[in-house]
Amino acid sequence: MALIYLSGAWVAGIFLGSRLALPFALIFVGLVPLSLLFFFPQRRKLIIITAVCLIAFFGGALCYQASQPLKDGSHISSYLEEEAQEVKVEGMVSADPEVRDSATHIRLSVSRIDLEGEGWREVGGNVLLFVPRYPEYEYGDVLRASGELETPTQLGDFDYKGYLEHQGIYATMRIYSSADIERIDTGRGVKPLEWIYSLRNSLSESIAEVMPEPQAAL
Repeated sequence: MALIYLSGAWVAGIFLGSRLALPFALIFVGLVPLSLLFFFPQRRKLIIITAVCLIAFFGGALCYQASQPLKDGSHISSYLEEEAQEVKVEGMVSADPEVRDSATHIRLSVSRIDLEGEGWREVGGNVLLFVPRYPEYEYGDVLRASGELETPTQLGDFDYKGYLEHQGIYATMRIYSSADIERIDTGRGVKPLEWIYSLRNSLSESIAEVMPEPQAAL
């Protein structure tokens, strides 16, 4: 039962943290009930559970706030406007690109941004690029892309923006011409991941050669 209370307090704290900005010192409120142990030792179990639940409650709120990107210009989300603006971004392909029929989805871990020719500045965060099917790109490639930086849009009833945020992606960019994206370096990823992605792609190609669709997709 205590675990249920603790879990409920944590979830409630996350909800509160998504609605209000709370100071870190609030987590010490959970220590206040412990002082009652001196006056009500017979209620020891209840007091301790209450204190732990309060700590979990405010801890959940503060953990949620800590997980959100800073709006001080150091994160890519700081440059999202109501109307998409033209920017240049530079960063590394941080996951195996998802190849679709007519386009490729690339997760780019951004390291620099240039706003309307103002000069490059260092930033962090991830952008989901929608680029032409060719040329092909790989994990570990360093790319420079030009396009409109956009906030992810809702897809009907599906919370696409929230879905991407759970993956650490706060912005999207659509590249319509291969002239607007340039590969400036390769092989900058983590080597074990490069081998895993390379092996997976080789296996997929081998399966596609010997097995027809839709069985190959499975």
